[in-house]
Amino acid sequence: MNDPFDLSQESDYLAWRARKLSAYPAGISRLRVPVARLDRPTEAERAALIRTIELYNMVLVQVEAAQVDKRAVLSFGRALGLRRADTNLFADAEAVSSITDTPLAADRQGRSGADPVSPAARSDYIPYTNRPLSWHTDGYYNRSDSQVMAWTLFCVRPSRVGGENGLIDHEIAYIRLRDDAPHHIIALSHPRALTIPAHVHDGRTIRPESVGPVFSVREGRLHMRYSARTRHVRWRDTPETDAARRALDRLFSRPDVFTFTCRLGPGEGLLSNNVLHCRSGFEDEVDASQRRLLYRVRYLDRIRTESGEDGRPPSLDGDPAAHL
Repeated sequence: MNDPFDLSQESDYLAWRARKLSAYPAGISRLRVPVARLDRPTEAERAALIRTIELYNMVLVQVEAAQVDKRAVLSFGRALGLRRADTNLFADAEAVSSITDTPLAADRQGRSGADPVSPAARSDYIPYTNRPLSWHTDGYYNRSDSQVMAWTLFCVRPSRVGGENGLIDHEIAYIRLRDDAPHHIIALSHPRALTIPAHVHDGRTIRPESVGPVFSVREGRLHMRYSARTRHVRWRDTPETDAARRALDRLFSRPDVFTFTCRLGPGEGLLSNNVLHCRSGFEDEVDASQRRLLYRVRYLDRIRTESGEDGRPPSLDGDPAAHL
């Protein structure tokens, strides 16, 4: 069986690598796919989205800004076969997170941003502030059996200044590390390569400890679990793991033709098989009603890219409009 991620099957890896790199170099415009209706993309639009995902594991979606609401974002995910949303802290009942800057004073005084069943505050979590986010994949702290495989992120309002995203396909990161030294892949594939300690707040465990590999293969596809954070992260204490971690740091420190950058505007969104991403800091509006707002949904499903016998992406199970 062909397996490009088996280090003993070099010919399979080289063939997969050649196909992957044939799409590069590429600018962010190569990722852009316009969609007329966010809640119900057409078959042609779905095919274009999936073709782009197949090449880059991500796609930049463009719709009319007025269409971006929570229901449409969820319907868009279902149209791409994403059904199992990952519930997470501060997401609503349908697992949609409203990503916006939460001023510390307001959060502390009124607890307005806090989950009523959680002692935590939004301003304790960097995504809900205007601070920069280092390179990571989403849900790196999840259990092994509930890893985030895909996510959508749609912009309602951008920040006044800043808030730019950097994006790197995790399969490209794998290629660069494996080409540098295959033992990096061995170290990062160890089942205890990366540990995220339990999050305990005032004696209450909000999230248990998470232990697992950085690289794993799930249903024949490469998955990456990673955070560049230096706090609340514990790497396996071996020279090989340290060398692999430092190799990743070098990869992120030199943006090149494999790094995409974009600042989402109103009506723009990202659909991704949980690629590596970061975010610059930003300055926001004083008026709370005009502050940066994005809707994010994380999924336990991966976006399927296998074509059917007729060359089209797999058909939906039922009519997506039935969920509207």
